[in-house]
Amino acid sequence: MLLQFSCKNHRSIKNEVVFSTVSTSDTEHIETLIDFDEQKILRTAEIYGANGSGKTSLLNALSQMQAIIVNSINHQPGDGIVRFPHKLAMKEPTEFVCIFERHNIKYSYQFSYDETGILSEALFYWPNGRVAKIFERDNKTFSYNEKYQKYTEATQIKLKNNRLLLSVAANNTDISEITEAFLFFKEDIVLYPGVPNNWLEYTAKKLQNDENVKKEFIKILHEVGSDICDLVTKFEIRIPNEKDLPGIPEPFKKVILSQPMNYIDIKLAYKDFVLNLNEESAGTQKLFTFICPLLDILNHDKIFLCDEIETSLHPSIVTYFVDKFQKNVNSKSQIIFTTHDTDLLDLKQVRRDEIWFTQLNPETRETALYSLAEIRNVRKDENIKKGYIAGKYGAIPMPNIAIQEICQE
Repeated sequence: MLLQFSCKNHRSIKNEVVFSTVSTSDTEHIETLIDFDEQKILRTAEIYGANGSGKTSLLNALSQMQAIIVNSINHQPGDGIVRFPHKLAMKEPTEFVCIFERHNIKYSYQFSYDETGILSEALFYWPNGRVAKIFERDNKTFSYNEKYQKYTEATQIKLKNNRLLLSVAANNTDISEITEAFLFFKEDIVLYPGVPNNWLEYTAKKLQNDENVKKEFIKILHEVGSDICDLVTKFEIRIPNEKDLPGIPEPFKKVILSQPMNYIDIKLAYKDFVLNLNEESAGTQKLFTFICPLLDILNHDKIFLCDEIETSLHPSIVTYFVDKFQKNVNSKSQIIFTTHDTDLLDLKQVRRDEIWFTQLNPETRETALYSLAEIRNVRKDENIKKGYIAGKYGAIPMPNIAIQEICQE
């Protein structure tokens, strides 16, 4: 589970913002919470704000942290680390801090970096309810906990100023605590849309090879209003033939004909006709990319990050998916998403601490982040949708006249 994430100097985020899934003392929908370490953890977080206010920057920051960790071991001498600092803080470092749980152990991992490389890094954990250091780093100087001292030489040889110690140690030692922390970022955080976005390929393979998944898939389609009767799926990797390449110029055709390619053929059978997936609506096509990965996320304690989840999906379908996470009591899976869909601003479904807002300072172009729970005097029976549209909670979804005035000066 993700417990807390903070960052600073990334895209529109200049000063530190803190996002937390640790619940407040609010007793609403307490049955949806996850018990961990004498705390209760949220399964859902929905993030609202005007276009350009920093909603995407927050999810992108966590995704950027994940990408650097996973790919760091491959950095060669002279390679830079991708960075997107705030335009008013180009010379200041970027910092990411993540507190998380994996296999019932709490971890805290952080690092800061700039154009010169990694500036600082630290990994801590709570094996018996008490915090213990795994390692700390300042530039290329680092120290392990005493129990891991024997690994110092092996990691020192591989460590570079553009490589994270977490990545180097995970690939060159058998320290289980470091491996678990690394795998949290590599396996447990799932971003949509991601790079590469191979969700349709994953879905096709699952539907073709697992009859139980296919039955659950069709069941979900029925629950969201589809009258589909059956699915016929074919996924294969093969060398294309000339019939597959109509209109391709000969020089390109020769190159393509020499390389194996993925072929996905999905047919949807209804009562009186059959459609290919590419003949379906954009919403149905997105459902096909969503459902199988979501089943995996729901069943394997993963964290789903989605930017503008409502794109091509009916609001009732988004509500359905959020409800799947809220009621998934046999798993610790979480969903964190940005949205403009105000129908989800419903305290009958979500808690006040599960609703977050981003607001951009028009003078400094800096993002502020806060939850509805931080705003005083919000009643349990309040019409949050109406209040948000009226600007009661900030993060106004419509263009602000003040911004227009600044642009005219």
